[in-house]
Amino acid sequence: MSGGLDVLQMKEEDVLKFLAAGTHLGGTNMDFQMEHYTYKRKSDGVYIINLKKTWEKLLLAARAIVAIENPADVCVISSRNTGQRAVLKFASATGATTFHGRFTPGTFTNQIQAAFREPRLLIVTDPRADHQPLTEASYVNIPTIAMCNTDSPLRYVDRPHGRLRPARGGRLVRGSGSALCAHPAVPCWH
Repeated sequence: MSGGLDVLQMKEEDVLKFLAAGTHLGGTNMDFQMEHYTYKRKSDGVYIINLKKTWEKLLLAARAIVAIENPADVCVISSRNTGQRAVLKFASATGATTFHGRFTPGTFTNQIQAAFREPRLLIVTDPRADHQPLTEASYVNIPTIAMCNTDSPLRYVDRPHGRLRPARGGRLVRGSGSALCAHPAVPCWH
């Protein structure tokens, strides 16, 4: 998936960071579209997310983000409190535009609105909580990247990634920002 570059191969250190952040743990429910990204189900009912596929999706997402010439054209959104700090740190590392807190409906579709934006890429931390920007992005054909749990709806999501929790969300999004500065990577269409 990484084109044979050793720098982009998943290392033991990366796996340990994923495990420490709990990125491999999903929820007890699973959306049928997320079945492709799970490894198996534990005896307590929690799904385990396939870290290799998560790594590949992170590389694809990083490549898509880096492909945008102007970093301000990348819009990062988190309506949940747990993802807002991570979104702000990611934006400060990459120069992306942020929407933290409540998303104003019509921001991507209503050109008369003062806060109207036309991003080239949308990144959301939770497809369920951030459904309004995802829906609007689909109306105006903006590609989307989302951090998903096993029960996340994938409607309007172009590139799903592993689950975010309060602690791991910051590590994953901030880690992506640092990785983008060092070596880029990108998402796939499903």
